[in-house]
Amino acid sequence: MRVATVVVLILLAGRANAATIASVGDAAITSDAEAGTWTLTAGGAALTLAFSPSRDLEILDLTSPAGHAWLRPGPDSSVTVAGQTLALGSRAAGFAYEAATVVPSGTTLQLDAVLTLAAAGLRVTRHYAVTSGSPTFEVWTTYTATAPSVVLSDLNALDVGVSNGAIEWLTGLQGDNADVVHDSAFTLETTSLAPGEHFGIGATGRSSEQAVPWMAIDGAGDEFYTAIMWSGAWSLGADRAGDVLALNIGLGPMTTTVTADAIDGPHVLIGVAGGGLRDASAALRSYVLGALRGGQPLTPLVTYNTWFAYGTEIDAASMLAEMDRSAALGTELFVVDAGWYTGAGASGPFDFDSGLGTWEPDPARFPDGLKPLADHAHDLGMKFGIWVEPERANFSTMDAVGLQEAWMATSGGSYGSDHAGQICLASDAAREWLMGRLTTLIDQAQPDYLKWDNNFWLNCDRPGHGHGQTDGNFAHVNGLYDLLAALRARYPNLLIENVSGGGNRLDVGMLRYTDVAWMDDRTAPSVHVRHNVEGLSAVFPPAYLLSFVIDHDGEPLHDAPDLSLYFRSRMAAALGLCFRSAELTEGDAAGMTREIDIYKSVRTVLGGAAGSLLSPQAAADNGPAWDVLQEAASGSGETLLHVFQSDTGVVNVNVKPTGLTPDTRYEVRSVDTGVLGTASGADLMAHGIDVLQSPNSAAHLLIIEAK
Repeated sequence: MRVATVVVLILLAGRANAATIASVGDAAITSDAEAGTWTLTAGGAALTLAFSPSRDLEILDLTSPAGHAWLRPGPDSSVTVAGQTLALGSRAAGFAYEAATVVPSGTTLQLDAVLTLAAAGLRVTRHYAVTSGSPTFEVWTTYTATAPSVVLSDLNALDVGVSNGAIEWLTGLQGDNADVVHDSAFTLETTSLAPGEHFGIGATGRSSEQAVPWMAIDGAGDEFYTAIMWSGAWSLGADRAGDVLALNIGLGPMTTTVTADAIDGPHVLIGVAGGGLRDASAALRSYVLGALRGGQPLTPLVTYNTWFAYGTEIDAASMLAEMDRSAALGTELFVVDAGWYTGAGASGPFDFDSGLGTWEPDPARFPDGLKPLADHAHDLGMKFGIWVEPERANFSTMDAVGLQEAWMATSGGSYGSDHAGQICLASDAAREWLMGRLTTLIDQAQPDYLKWDNNFWLNCDRPGHGHGQTDGNFAHVNGLYDLLAALRARYPNLLIENVSGGGNRLDVGMLRYTDVAWMDDRTAPSVHVRHNVEGLSAVFPPAYLLSFVIDHDGEPLHDAPDLSLYFRSRMAAALGLCFRSAELTEGDAAGMTREIDIYKSVRTVLGGAAGSLLSPQAAADNGPAWDVLQEAASGSGETLLHVFQSDTGVVNVNVKPTGLTPDTRYEVRSVDTGVLGTASGADLMAHGIDVLQSPNSAAHLLIIEAK
């Protein structure tokens, strides 16, 4: 339940001893006025800060639920003003205490430390937020000029020393060519640094083009994790000095001008969980659901999408017929992908650039618009969705729709394309125009779901957009967030899909604004999809990750050699369908319906689950003989085991689940053969479950349920 926001102004003078300023659930903020310290607690972890009129702003400690101290005391960020880098909150650097406030909101508590740097004409607010149930802390800085303007550089989110350990990180999409399938995308990597060695990952365009903005560090019985909530360019560096890893997290090289209008730097999450990566993933999942989504679970829908099956060769009649057939299979959401607007398909069946930006249904193919499709979907018990790419437009459409050339992004004077360009969302006028186009479309078509795509990126350096030569990326991402927030406010029930040429913009920040994410245009073969899900589940709730069953050369859907494998490789996440169902036989359709029904039967677990890889990550080349992903939701009493065989020469695998309650009795059942037996949690974790090769499918789905 959401509660009214209350701001508590903390006057440190005159307070004695530690006092609880605010609490909700297991989250609390306490203050020791005499010592000038603050402590935020939740999920068994504690973050302790120093901040008072007589003390510099510093992080003193981050303590795990087991009592392990992870951070080295010191400043936790810096600010570069007019080319000079200063420790944030340092009195010697000229920072002065102004105020401290605590802001409760629902199950989240936020501590704001307000400082001024009079010599530069700058006010900064350092924010620390915590949410009940998760040992995760959200940290960011707000900048406001008290002078006419202040020039800042390279906005820093976090600069701390943590205990040394093996670094776990995740590669990004690594290119979005759907014709090239490889296993470098979304691969979990482990790196250990020697003394004096540097490790760095980041992005120069969109967040997950090369690496996902997340990292974990193994400790002795604990796991530290951090995630950058930013959808554009970012940087994460780690340098080992003795038994300490010095972390520097923020944006890449840039300068930006601050005025009286406040701007936020990138948000970053830090946390510590008892155990290993499985526990860190579960803790991050809890923060996502509790804080970013306000307690609203993710509900993955069986989603039909038209793109791979139809391209732009769509019209009202074909879509209505496909709706009828896909609804009979069990589809819950029908999405008309690119191609429904005027001009699409001019150069071929997969040409979606032509006509881009009109956002008007083609009257020749959709004479009554898209609303009749939405109505028909609703009559069939399905939701209805449409594809848009709001950040881009074809040059040929601009005059017709009122899009001004001056709003288009350029880099070095170039649009980066000879036929379509990026709309710079830093421009207030461009955002206002775009919001008007989107709301007109949504009000007319009345979709339940918007697939927000982004297939091109340029770091704009064009003047006149409200940014400078080097901060176009920063300004565009902030403009994107403004647009998505405005859509959320106007259409609170509208579901939004995050897709960016596949997974080029996968980061925790997008979970504030979107409900599901298309991982990869390379949505087959099945082993590649499992590779993606198994890697990305370390960071994202599996229910957020979308892929599609398609009719693939090596995995045909008619008389499929292993239909269960094709479906269940996607069922560990959000299940998508993309094929021409008219080409299926009754037998094909019956097999699909059975698999969809199985998916729906386990989805209540999936909606709040975190993933844990119990084997090496699946791979098309040199992968494990069997790959296993466990999914469990806190408090559900059920655990899912997704078990897949790749090597027919290895006829069985022993699967040892984790995280069960040792003295609880569990029933183990297969969705194919029924109850396999019962055992205690201790026995299952110690001795495992023997999964044998099946004559019917290489895919096994087991349910472990507390009894």
